[in-house]
Amino acid sequence: MDLKHFYKLSQKEIVNRFREFIEADMFVRYPFLKNKISLIITGSIPAGHYDEYSDFDTEFFYSNEKDRQKINTLVKEYKVTLRERKIPVQFHPAKTFIELKKEHLAGWNNDDALREYSMALIVLDAEKRFQKIQAGIKWYPRDVLQEKIQWLFSEAIFNFEDRLVVAAKRNNNLYLHSVRSLIVKLLGNTLLMAGGHYPVYEKHLYTELKDFGEKIFCQKVDCLLVTTNIVEMKNKLRDIISLVEKRLIKNKWIKKETKEHWMLLRPKYKVEHCL
Repeated sequence: MDLKHFYKLSQKEIVNRFREFIEADMFVRYPFLKNKISLIITGSIPAGHYDEYSDFDTEFFYSNEKDRQKINTLVKEYKVTLRERKIPVQFHPAKTFIELKKEHLAGWNNDDALREYSMALIVLDAEKRFQKIQAGIKWYPRDVLQEKIQWLFSEAIFNFEDRLVVAAKRNNNLYLHSVRSLIVKLLGNTLLMAGGHYPVYEKHLYTELKDFGEKIFCQKVDCLLVTTNIVEMKNKLRDIISLVEKRLIKNKWIKKETKEHWMLLRPKYKVEHCL
C-alpha cells in the first residue's frame, strides 16, 4: 500500500488510502488495536498545505484507561517499523477520550488543540466518539471570540507603541525585526479569527491569509519586509494596524479607542502561542 506519494491525492483519497493501509498493516501486526481506537489525521493534510515534504500527523484515542500501557508499547514498536520502512507516518502519543476533553479541549484556551481537532480528518471512529467531540468544537462562542480578537489587537498595539519604540531607541536591529514580525503575526491572526478561521503558527500564516483572500494585508506585509529604514517601517506598520482596526470596527468586533485603552486592556481570553 503506497503512502509515499499521497501528496498527489485529494484529502478524501488520502483518508481512504490511509484507512486501507492501517487495516492491512497496523491491524494485521496488532489485531488487539482493531475496534479499540479512533484514528485521525491532523496537521498539514487537513489544512490543505501538504506537499512531497509532508507526512501523516496521526493521533488516536481509546476508551479504557487499562489499555494504556499495552497500547503505548505497541505504538512505540510500530513507529520503529514505520521509520525503518521510510513510511511518512508520524504517530503522536495516544490519548483516552477523557484526556482529550479534559486536558486539551476544556474551555476555550488551547487554540492549537482546538484548531487541530476541529479540522482533523477522521480515518477510523467506529462508535463516532471523536465525531461527537469534534462537532462541539467547530468554532468559538461569540463572547470568547471577541475577547480573543481584542487580546490580539491590544497586544499588537502594545508591541508597536512600546517595544518597537524601545528597540528603535537602542538601535537593536535584531529585537526591532523580532517585534515587527510579532506585530504582523498578531494582526494576521486577528484577521483570520475575525474571518472565522482558527489562528495558525508563522509557518502557515501567510499562506492562510492569501488563501482566505487577505490580498491587501499580504501586499502591505510584503512591502514592510523589504523596508530597512526605521521611520518607514513604523509608518508601514501603522498603516497595517489601521487596516485591521477599520475591519474590526466595521464588523463590530471592537470600537474606536485610544492607544492607551488598548495598551491597558487585559481580556480574559488570550490566543495560544501568539507571543
